[in-house]
Parts: sequence; structure tokens; C-alpha cells
Amino acid sequence: MKISNFKSGQILIIAAIFLTVILILTAALFTRVAGFLRFGSNSILREQATNLAEAGVDNAIWQLNETAGTYTGESNTPLGTTGTFTVTIQEKTPPNPQLKTIVSTGYIPNATSPRAKQTIKVDAQVNSEGASFRYATQTLEGGITMSNSSRINGSVYSNGNIAAGVGGSQVITGDAWAVGNIDEPPIDVMGTTNPGASPQPAPTVDYDFWKDKADDGGITTCSPKCTIDYATPIGSQKYVGDLEITGNVTVTMNGPIWVAKDGFGNGGNFSMSQGLTKLKLNEGFGSNGTVLIADGNIDLTQGGTLEPTSASPKGYIMLVTTSTDSTAVQISQSGATGIFYALVGGGVLSQSAHVASLIAKTLTMTQSSTLDYDTGLASATFSVGPGGSWQIKKGTYRFTSSP
Repeated sequence: MKISNFKSGQILIIAAIFLTVILILTAALFTRVAGFLRFGSNSILREQATNLAEAGVDNAIWQLNETAGTYTGESNTPLGTTGTFTVTIQEKTPPNPQLKTIVSTGYIPNATSPRAKQTIKVDAQVNSEGASFRYATQTLEGGITMSNSSRINGSVYSNGNIAAGVGGSQVITGDAWAVGNIDEPPIDVMGTTNPGASPQPAPTVDYDFWKDKADDGGITTCSPKCTIDYATPIGSQKYVGDLEITGNVTVTMNGPIWVAKDGFGNGGNFSMSQGLTKLKLNEGFGSNGTVLIADGNIDLTQGGTLEPTSASPKGYIMLVTTSTDSTAVQISQSGATGIFYALVGGGVLSQSAHVASLIAKTLTMTQSSTLDYDTGLASATFSVGPGGSWQIKKGTYRFTSSP
């Protein structure tokens, strides 16, 4: 009897030990499973908070484009029943109207008592086309001819000659490069003189890009000429025929312009006349410029002024022509403070014409005409509208621990 009781006691002890081990293992396993489930739940919450923050970034880009860059952010915007996001727009130092930082924070379920929070920072910039104008003027094999006290304030590159025409007192204040010869004297080159240089490629302009952007704004058919003689904004717009701005008025350019030839190959010319007539770039472009492209010739011989923005550096209007005429660009009696591009045609400046930069197959300067180079043109950018089209700058997406 005693032996039987002893064996029963041993069995109970062993069972208790076994049960204790099972309970310990079960508790440990439960703790690990609970931790795993909690970790998984937290991961899901963090992912949801990240999605909310990214939604805030997408919304900010849309708002910047809708408001021409004036959007400043928003707070506690709900997205369904999942959570909210808060967005702030930070300006760069020094201020740059074409570059901003978007800070977006997603909260699950709200900012007051969040179970999860994630903050994303990205830089947003205006979508623009870059073009480097490193010289006051650059010509292809047609070269440069300077006559009658003409002056270039800046450096010059010619894939042909730099020749002295009639008269004297021609001046280049910077350096001069020519694949051919440089007539010094009589041309007074204040910098270095570099004849026999290697040919230099000209800056490129994507004609089709700017034509497409102008065409997006609508088409106006001119019969045969559209005349603008009153103060009005223009662009983005395609004009089929000839386009003239006149009447001593100020016309504000809000986007790309394409002056196109008609189906019979007629028209496509752009002109300005009368001394107080201005084509002014909308200040919203900041340091960006925009483009007027003409299938025909550009004529500013009867007055007219191109006016850049007041930003630093300035945003310029670039007048582009695809004409092959020797007088594809003609400027005189005007302060045309713009950029002129006639890669397959000629440029002619006379009678106190003032130009910021000119690219042409050949250039003729007479009668005290002047090229005044702006150093900011070395890294010029051109956009499709005031404030341009905002997009995320590549390589700037990052997470941050604080809003």
C-alpha cells in the first residue's frame, strides 16, 4: 500500500513538472506570436502612414501646378477613414521661385493621437528646358561682320571669321574666338584674341517641343495677318499666318508662341513696330524664360522691345526662327533685350539695336548696334508658363523623423 502511494506521488510530480514545462513553452510561444502580430500590425500602420504622406506629396504637386506655385500647404486633411496628412512648403535659402521643399506627414488615425506617423521630404522644381548661352554671340560658318562703331559687350565665338566691315571703332569687350581670321585691328578686342580655333557647336533648341507646347494652348488662324494693338496677355498659342504687335502697347507673354506657315507655305513671320510697343515676360516665370518660335522671319526694324523679368538672374524671351534667309532676324531702332536664335539663317543688327545674346549662321552689325551679354544666360532655363510645370526633383525623396 505504501509502495503504491509512493508511485502515485511520483507520477503526480512528473505530471506537474511536465505540465509546467508545457505551460512555460506555451507562454513563450504565445509571447513570440503576440510580438510577431504586434510587429506586423505596426508595420502595416507605418506603411499606411507612408502612403498618406506620399498622397500629401502628390496633392502638393497638383496644388502647385493649379496655383502657379503659390500653394503653401494644408493641415489635417483626411483621406478616407484611414488617417490624415499635413503638408508644409518650405522656401529655399536664398529664395528660388523655381525650387521648393515639400514636407508631408501622414498620421494614423489622426495627428492628435497617432498610432503611426511618417514624414517625407522632397524637393519640387519647375519643369524647364536648359540652354547654355556662354557667349554674347555665337555664329556658324557664316561668321561675324562688325561695322560703324558696333559693339559687343561680352565674348564672341565664330565658326567662320570675325571681320571688320566699313567704318571704325568696333569693340569686343571680352574674348574673341574664330575658326578663321579676326580683324584686329581695326576691331578692338579687349580680351584675348584666338584665331584658328576649333569649331564650336551652337546651343540646341528643341523646335518640336516648343511648337507642341504652343499648340496645346489653341490655334488662331490669321488671314493673312493677326495684329495685336491693345494690351493683352498672349500664350500659349499657335498663330497660323503672320503675327504683328504694334500700337505702343504692352503685351504680356504667358507661354510659348508658335507663328506657323499655312498649308500653302505662306506666312509664319513675326514683327513688332513703334517705339513704345513691348512684349513683356510674365513675372511669374521668375528666372525662367520662354520661347516664341517662327517658321518665317523675325522683324523688329520699326521699334518694339522685349522685356525680361525682374528676377535675379532674369528670365528672358527667346525668339527662334527656322528661316534660312540671310535676314531671318532683323533688329534696329529698338531695345530688344532678348535672346535671338537663327541657327540656319542670318542676323542683322543696326541703328542702336540692343540684344542680350544672338545665335545665328551669320551676323552683320552696323550703325552703333550693341550686344549686351548677361552672364546669367550661361545657365538659362525656359519653361512653358508662369511658375512652369512643377514636378519632383529626382534624388530628393527622403524620410525624416520630424515634420
